[in-house]
Amino acid sequence: MGRDTPLSPDQDILVDANIFYAIGRPSNPQYRRFRTAVQNAGVVCKVPQRVIGELGGPETDRVRTALDDGWAEIIEATPPTDGDAVAASDIARRTIASETNRAEHEVEKTDAILAGLAIQYVRDRSPSTVVVLTDDKPARKGIKNAAQSQGYEETITVYGLVDIIGDDAGDSMRLI
Repeated sequence: MGRDTPLSPDQDILVDANIFYAIGRPSNPQYRRFRTAVQNAGVVCKVPQRVIGELGGPETDRVRTALDDGWAEIIEATPPTDGDAVAASDIARRTIASETNRAEHEVEKTDAILAGLAIQYVRDRSPSTVVVLTDDKPARKGIKNAAQSQGYEETITVYGLVDIIGDDAGDSMRLI
């Protein structure tokens, strides 16, 4: 692989559904590179139950393989209750709505909840740094804005797939 990853074992890694869609099935080169990057970094990706639902459940091949290989785990992500976490979800939702020219109530709930969940993880868990992986650009901006507005820009980082596995021109997306 030869590429350094920004992931490290002293971080909690929260993953959005679009990362699993982007890497495809276990036979896909992106899937294999992502799995290798995660395993080499010594991290376990935390996938909220809501994300698992968006992916079609825990028995889909991409999810089952990740769970069986031990580089992903399903977490029960309760809605944010901490004041900073609730505010972060609201900020993320407003940012995403603005970026996509949609009403706030039309914004995908998981995208906004990831911002609040990241803050809850920073405050309630050790290690105290969190990475959110999403390829949704409005969501990335929303989560970054929320973290910065709530004073967590040093402890919450948002990456996309290319930040983890690079951009290989030889990759192709195959729709089945």
